[in-house]
Amino acid sequence: MRKIITLLLLLTIGIQAFAQEQRLQGKVVDAVSGNPVAGALVSADDQLATTARDGKFVLVITGSGNISLSVTAEGYPVKRMTVDLPMNTELVISLKAGTAPVETAGLSDVSIASLDMENDQQGQYISGLLHATGDIFISTAGYTLGAAYFRIRGYDAENTAVYMNGILVNDPENGRPTWSEWGGLNDATRNKEVINGLSHADFSYGDLGGTTNIITRASQFSKQQKFSYSLTNRAYRQRLMYTASTGLMKNNWAFAVSLSHRWAEEGYVEGTFYDNWAYFLAAEKKFSQEHSLALTLYASPTRRGMQGGATQEAYDLTDNRYYNPNWGYQEGEKRNARVRNAHEPMIILNDYLSFGQHTRLTQSLGISFGKFGTTALNWYNARDPRPDYYRYLPSYETDPLVVEAMTEAWQNDPAHSQINWNRLYQINYLANRQGKQANYVLEERRLDHTRFTYSALINSQLRKNLAFSGGLNLSRYNGHHYKKLFDLLGGNYWMDIDQFSQRDFSMDTVTIQNDLNNPDRIVKEGDIYGYDYDIHVNTGDLWAQAAFTFNRIDCFAAARLSSTTFWRDGKMRNGRAPDNSYGESDRKNFLDPSVKAGATLKITGHHFLQANMGYQSKAPLVRNAFLSQYIKNTFAKGLESETHLSGDLSYIYRSDRLNLRLTGYHTIFRNQTELMSYYHDDYLTYVNMSLTGIDKVHQGLELGTEWKATKALSISLVGALGNFIFTSRPEAVISTENGSRADSTELIYQKFFFVNGTPQQAGSLGIRYAAPHYWYFNANLNYFDKIYLDFNPLRRSSAALNNLGPGDPMITAITEQEKLSNGFTLDASIGKSIRMKGYFISINFSVNNILDNQDLITGGYEQLRFDFTEKNINKFPPKYFYAYGRSFFLNFNIRI
Repeated sequence: MRKIITLLLLLTIGIQAFAQEQRLQGKVVDAVSGNPVAGALVSADDQLATTARDGKFVLVITGSGNISLSVTAEGYPVKRMTVDLPMNTELVISLKAGTAPVETAGLSDVSIASLDMENDQQGQYISGLLHATGDIFISTAGYTLGAAYFRIRGYDAENTAVYMNGILVNDPENGRPTWSEWGGLNDATRNKEVINGLSHADFSYGDLGGTTNIITRASQFSKQQKFSYSLTNRAYRQRLMYTASTGLMKNNWAFAVSLSHRWAEEGYVEGTFYDNWAYFLAAEKKFSQEHSLALTLYASPTRRGMQGGATQEAYDLTDNRYYNPNWGYQEGEKRNARVRNAHEPMIILNDYLSFGQHTRLTQSLGISFGKFGTTALNWYNARDPRPDYYRYLPSYETDPLVVEAMTEAWQNDPAHSQINWNRLYQINYLANRQGKQANYVLEERRLDHTRFTYSALINSQLRKNLAFSGGLNLSRYNGHHYKKLFDLLGGNYWMDIDQFSQRDFSMDTVTIQNDLNNPDRIVKEGDIYGYDYDIHVNTGDLWAQAAFTFNRIDCFAAARLSSTTFWRDGKMRNGRAPDNSYGESDRKNFLDPSVKAGATLKITGHHFLQANMGYQSKAPLVRNAFLSQYIKNTFAKGLESETHLSGDLSYIYRSDRLNLRLTGYHTIFRNQTELMSYYHDDYLTYVNMSLTGIDKVHQGLELGTEWKATKALSISLVGALGNFIFTSRPEAVISTENGSRADSTELIYQKFFFVNGTPQQAGSLGIRYAAPHYWYFNANLNYFDKIYLDFNPLRRSSAALNNLGPGDPMITAITEQEKLSNGFTLDASIGKSIRMKGYFISINFSVNNILDNQDLITGGYEQLRFDFTEKNINKFPPKYFYAYGRSFFLNFNIRI
């Protein structure tokens, strides 16, 4: 009887579903350009769908008659409408950009869904998921939690790929995207495709930490003019920005331009300044429906005074959590010794070609070039000019009277607590009288680069449920590294020899030379000295991906083969390596395969399970490849590719009231390499330390949820629980720069130490209230914990513990890793939007760290110097960085 009743119930439900289900097919387009709007969220009753790349969606509705439909898309106002079912034709929904009632600060991205063109297959179709742009965890982690340098899953920046119109812009030497290269161009770089983690992308194979493609096609900008002014008390004080775009005109041309200026005579931190000008130009010609050609040019030239980390003693002496040792007074004016000056333009040419409705070929050519320089003090046969040098701190002294006098000087005399520029000039003037070289100079450490990049991308809808993507990327890079004498500080000249070699080998006229081809060279301002070499990096990769879309499951598989070749080309024949410094080094070649796959189980229109797995092999970064690249061509010992094995599993819930994602992940890093440079107190010279065989594990949970409590009120909760640890004992090779000792090897006992540089646990509770008449209010309470200091590997070696017996308490004191205190911050913002007579005016005001918590240490490092003789860990104490206290940002913009 029970089986019969069950069968009857199932039959009844099936008949009702067959009788009442209506299939609503539609397309969302931009009202002005007619282009499809991808990633739009379409909801009706309890059903939810997202538009694919062609703007299409499918909803399966139970019942007939009038239903309420709402469409939400980034950059457009929410559109609500009534639809009468059944419909025999495709529903076309037009959205008009630029009329949204609220424009908020922060992340603003265009989300483009996967290339799964909706089809007419039989059965119930459940639309796939939005990409990371609509993910509350990703947006909160990237903006709100970024104040404490939170990194998603603890991954370093080199594990995140960033593209500009299909051209990879990660630096070939350090692997990282340099966001400052387009800083200040917020409006021009607003549109993005953002892919979370190992998920599939149709423009790139991707990377472990996610992938972003910034879209700057002129035809993608709506017709507008926008002017904005910002006032703040952060790194810069004021910002002016102007953006204008034509949209696609009747002659099939489109143009966009953006200009901005950000500046501060002094930023939040004393002694810093900021001067940035940014420019952007985009042009596109549409030859036909199938063919377009686009050009993009941008740069963000910047000159700014930098902040330096300091010891806790220096912070306490000055009663200032933002004490900056990089500046001092010169004739009554503040002068910063560490000034960064960068200008690195990028030019991109894109060719877009379609073959019918289902295949697209995009070819891109990128050219970047420019300079990146940072000034720093250098000295010869003179006292260290840095005010926080350990010998100038009260803690170095033992006489109470001297300690008291030094403390008073630190607290009351800037000539003592800051750089004494007048003293440096006076000492150089005395050297001039004696006919000697300057004792102090200001040098600029430069990296001037040139890079050519080519990319070919093909996207094809092979079948209704099968999309193919593939591409070829080629890059040729040259980085010119050198030092330039920037300012003699009143001196007459500088001698291009190594002072540490001269001290140890005073009678050796070869070893002391920085360039044997030009011995004992006299250096003047503007001359290159010290080191001069090129780094060449050639890369190429070929990748392919297949994405399948079915009623209840979406899945993909992808593979990539990468090739990397790099070498050094020395322009100086260094006396410490006369036969291994001038000319080209050997070339290192790496061939790296990578594979990944993922699947999304669409349990219902609201419930999803998603899993991704990937194996990746990567060539070592060239910045870590040489034992002492400033001097010689010698590669690090045992240089091999590093590997990553990663997987994640997510439960996702999506509805018009509640969005939630809970993810668990586990990533294994193997065979990483790192290079460090520092002054060795036993060797009395600068050394380079190369670490190889570094293994790590990153594992944890991510939670992101957003609940729409009412039409006006939303509540969000984001949390990250991470466990990032080192799992190996790497080998360190130590090479002295003055050649006084043969290279030595140490085993580093860092297994089970925690990875530094990011809070491993973080959370944010937020509310957003969209009030009537276009007001809005946001607030976030943020928490950070499990932050660890960057540690000195040599303190975890047998050399540091030499002569200490078993059970000696000094062993723990020397080797223990410092955990920093946890902390809270509270942020809030309020905004008002006004539309009148064709003008759209927006005013936003935000305050970060409202409670002015100045005790949150966001990071820092143990000094690489160590007292090997006395084992005094306080002789070279750690240096810290504190999170900004209360800061504000006021923004006013008007758009036509």
